[in-house]
Amino acid sequence: MAMLPGLQFNLSQQLKLTPQLQQSIKILQLSAIELQEAISEALDSNIMLELEMDDSGMPSLNEPIESASFDHVDTETELAALSEFKSVVDDHSIDHRNNLTENLDCQWDDLFDKDGNEAPVQQSEFEDFSVTSHHENDDYTPAESYTAAHEDLYSHLKWQVDTFTWGTDIQQAIAYYLIDLIDEQGYLSSDLDQVISSISENESFTPDENDIETVLTLIQDNFDPAGVGARSVQECLLIQLKGILPQTHLVDTAIRMLSERFDWFAYGDFTRLKRVYGLDEASWNALLRLIQSLNPKPGLSFADSEREVIIPDLIIKRDKKGWKVELNPNAYPRVRVNNEYVDLLKHLDKSSRSQEQAEAMKEKLLEARGLIKSIQSRGETLLRVGAYLVAEQAQFLDEGEVAMKPLVLRDVADALGLHESTISRATTQKYMQTPRGTYELKYFFSSSVSQYGPQDQSAVAIKARIKQLIDAEDPKKPISDQDLVDKLEVMKISVARRTVAKYREAMGIPSSSQRKVRR
Repeated sequence: MAMLPGLQFNLSQQLKLTPQLQQSIKILQLSAIELQEAISEALDSNIMLELEMDDSGMPSLNEPIESASFDHVDTETELAALSEFKSVVDDHSIDHRNNLTENLDCQWDDLFDKDGNEAPVQQSEFEDFSVTSHHENDDYTPAESYTAAHEDLYSHLKWQVDTFTWGTDIQQAIAYYLIDLIDEQGYLSSDLDQVISSISENESFTPDENDIETVLTLIQDNFDPAGVGARSVQECLLIQLKGILPQTHLVDTAIRMLSERFDWFAYGDFTRLKRVYGLDEASWNALLRLIQSLNPKPGLSFADSEREVIIPDLIIKRDKKGWKVELNPNAYPRVRVNNEYVDLLKHLDKSSRSQEQAEAMKEKLLEARGLIKSIQSRGETLLRVGAYLVAEQAQFLDEGEVAMKPLVLRDVADALGLHESTISRATTQKYMQTPRGTYELKYFFSSSVSQYGPQDQSAVAIKARIKQLIDAEDPKKPISDQDLVDKLEVMKISVARRTVAKYREAMGIPSSSQRKVRR
């Protein structure tokens, strides 16, 4: 069969993301702090953008709004400016350019040479100038902005290994391996066999378990913080007790009790402990205060205390009509197109050099308009999502977690006509300030637990009910998981006992036997 050339037509549909849509998606998924950084970078790199100032000359922040109505950029003026650019007559443009530059304190040629590079400053013009302010440098950082460098636990332990007097170099080498295996809470995270194996693979010597124990004991007895290098909570508390001077009778009793009957103490079997160790009420209370003064997680004292700053994107307020959702006016600064540069672009002449400058400015103008539009789109989407969440979870705002309704991403996406991925981006790292506190928008979503009745319950509401019941229980007769199931059934909430146990453990609540207070 002969092969002949021919034409063939195929129709197909493809989804392609425009640069504007890609930027909108990127801006939408940024948190408020990340958006501030993005705006700051755009202001530094794009001359067509500027901060919108208020009447006092200070940067203006976003004004609170009730719906997705934003201060729109005058795009018609900008498009007209771009279209006029190609049709400006030479003599007309030159006249306008001369008029525009009459009031400037410098000319283009004073700042840039013919190749577009910065022109050298004429020293003679500034030789009599004297600096009277120490803030003239743009990179100046006030002293109050500096903070002390944070020292983590590993750095602190390494410094002690370097300065401690070891019996041999091998002991110091073993110490380096040990501190590598100490976690952020201060505990040795591996057993001694793994330490020996690691040293054997990387060093020319192979220590035995006694060598490791010797070095570990030196670390536990001499290094700061007290209790570091322990392999269990019991060992951590005992290390701290043995380091207390002087070793009083009370300290000695605490050491014997935690060494011999730690499981009784952990389960709260205080009556038996007082009887076994012959303690009266006053001595027992003093011993409890001593143990409670110890630190079960000594390494956390070196954790970075600086917490992540959370800036809410939305603010909920109540008025006569109900709950009102607004954009946070302090979330990020407002930006606008620099109209002076738009005018300059409109009146540039048609020389080749001006054309190149105009094309560069035109590109920056389009970038500026795209960024502003993306920020507006972000605000509109957050307002729509926030308003829907408030409408659906209004009972939560009035009654708390027990009134939280089941809600998933698909519910919001279907109601607003958006894709689930858009809802996910709009609720991740976005926060809402409510009268009950500041919550991430994802907090208002909760899985549904099927019920026999007409309405399903949310997992958050069931957890809140369980916590209420446990908080109200008699400490001497705590409620078992089966009792919790029965009490929830009275509230018309049907859940299995294993579900109650799972929710209880997720909230960090111990079992009824562990909660029981014995006196």
